[in-house]
Amino acid sequence: MSGSEVLVRAGTMLLGGPDGSVGEETGAAPAAPVPLEGLYVADTRCLSRWVLRADGEPLDLAGTVRTPDRRTVALVPRTLRNVPPGFLLVREQTARAGGLGEVLTVRAEGETRAVVVLDARTDFADPFELRSDGRTYDHEGARAGAATVDGSAELTFARSRAGRAFARLVLIRAEAGPGGAVAVDLTSDGAQVVGARLTWVVELPAGGTATLQVDVDAGDPADGPAGAAHKHRADRGDGPPEPAHGPAAAPGERDATTDIEWLRRTSLADLDCLLMPAPGAAHLLIPAAGVPWFLTLFARDSLLTAMMVQAERPAMLPAVVEALALHQGSQEDPARVEQPGKIPHEVRISELATLGQVPYGRYYGSVDSTALYLMGLGRLGAAQEGLVRHLEGSARSAVAWLRGPGGLDETGFVRYVPDPRGLRNQGWKDSSGAIAHPDATPADGAIALCEVQGYTWRALADTARLARTVWGDAFWAEDLETAAAALRERFRAAFWPAGSDFPALALDGTGRPVTTPASNAGHLLWSGMLTSDEARVVGDRLLGPGFFTGWGLRTVEAGQAVFSALSYHRGSVWPHDTMLAAAGLAAYGLHDQARRLARGTLDAARHVGGHLPELFGGNTAADFPAPLVYARAGVPQAWSAAAGVVAAQILGRHPPAG
Repeated sequence: MSGSEVLVRAGTMLLGGPDGSVGEETGAAPAAPVPLEGLYVADTRCLSRWVLRADGEPLDLAGTVRTPDRRTVALVPRTLRNVPPGFLLVREQTARAGGLGEVLTVRAEGETRAVVVLDARTDFADPFELRSDGRTYDHEGARAGAATVDGSAELTFARSRAGRAFARLVLIRAEAGPGGAVAVDLTSDGAQVVGARLTWVVELPAGGTATLQVDVDAGDPADGPAGAAHKHRADRGDGPPEPAHGPAAAPGERDATTDIEWLRRTSLADLDCLLMPAPGAAHLLIPAAGVPWFLTLFARDSLLTAMMVQAERPAMLPAVVEALALHQGSQEDPARVEQPGKIPHEVRISELATLGQVPYGRYYGSVDSTALYLMGLGRLGAAQEGLVRHLEGSARSAVAWLRGPGGLDETGFVRYVPDPRGLRNQGWKDSSGAIAHPDATPADGAIALCEVQGYTWRALADTARLARTVWGDAFWAEDLETAAAALRERFRAAFWPAGSDFPALALDGTGRPVTTPASNAGHLLWSGMLTSDEARVVGDRLLGPGFFTGWGLRTVEAGQAVFSALSYHRGSVWPHDTMLAAAGLAAYGLHDQARRLARGTLDAARHVGGHLPELFGGNTAADFPAPLVYARAGVPQAWSAAAGVVAAQILGRHPPAG
């Protein structure tokens, strides 16, 4: 993503150059495109090229202003030194539900005639094809087409496989201002790449202006993107329902507020732009996990995010819980790791997922989503009594999964078995080598993660409370309370036996503790699993130099053979991980330690304009004066934005000295 910028709103993502181009290096003659760039709608790349030319030449970038979902750029034609450009072209782009809106405005400095061309192409690529991980997929039977309808370009794609069908439609429409006209010509680069060329001839006197409105609407033809485009013409504000908290937050201005409020507002703006209609339930607005890879419903990310910002965005958690209940497991399906009662890991609607070539259409390879779902339901409580009553059956099924296939009653802990077709590791640290012994040997077998036991303990306790206070089942409540207390005691004996100075990261398939000191222990603070004395021990260790970099908590303590400051999960810093620990410390009354972590997150945010990334390097200021960028880290990410909100809350309630 180096050199590219993201606009995102309501499930639409535009990833391209700072000048608004897609599929070409900024301001240069035709060159190798950035492989990931494009306009993404409905889990599909709907534009793979979107390049603007004037008189056949690229334009130079003269200025830019950007918010999470909008960009305005000033472009000028290239001239010789000391020769003023003949016109200024202002390009305004807005990512919106179902597509992209673009307005081009030409302002003539002198008498002007210019031929402005927008070159659009789409390859309808699935995001899984663009990950540069060496995987390739068959597209046998794919059909792409292009046609002009009422002066608009309609680009279509369809494919079927094993009784399943997938289709996408992209509608490109251009409307010139008074006295203007635009020509639409179709193009094709092969069997699956089709496009359109929009040609706008501008003739203006000195001081004159001309405008061109371009709309791109995309999606599943069954959902009627053409109809959506007509609605968009009538009302430029179309899209999903307005969030219950009102219009999206505006990014913070540092010269107009304190740094703490700046971080809060910037983080909320990042989070609001990730709100999107839930797959299969468009009336529910849920936070997508993040861009570029995770612009969909991910249970773990969405639940943690919604719980972290519940005070600021109270409508988010009930929407996430209700959306996940719709996809709760109902059968045994090893290909998707589905089991009755289990909450999914992710839900996707891309080509490969829809046609069954990858298991992620509805994938259940997550060991913690079910417990987190119950925690989320517990946090709703009496404030959402109607929804909680409605989901009683879902909650009972989720508990049954924890105690049955999840392994709690049989083995004493909730465990996962690596999925050879999907995810080897199924906690939040889900990269292939994330769960390893101190000597870097990967943990094998059915793995019990420490934080999952904490989530499960809290889930059982919260569900017991709902059983008593909402569902009127005191017998079940008592049974759940007994199970929670027993889990807590087993955890202490197995994960933190006498003589150990820190809880184990996990138990491997033989029951052997994985004693690598890891940040997962901070999640035990957040769930409340630990005693007050244990919380102080964990807090002191996490705030020590092995874990705390000054900007956040390393995922693995420095000094271990497995540690790498620039790895994905073996020593990097994840803002959400840090702030869950901070929230837990605050809940135990350890406010000084919580403030130190929150201050570190604020300091990290200062280095990245307030937009906290998915992760960054585990270096200290002695290594390098700023957090090192992790090359493939996504921004915005929902739980990183939520981390900024939590940091602001902690610092706002308990301002640091000075």
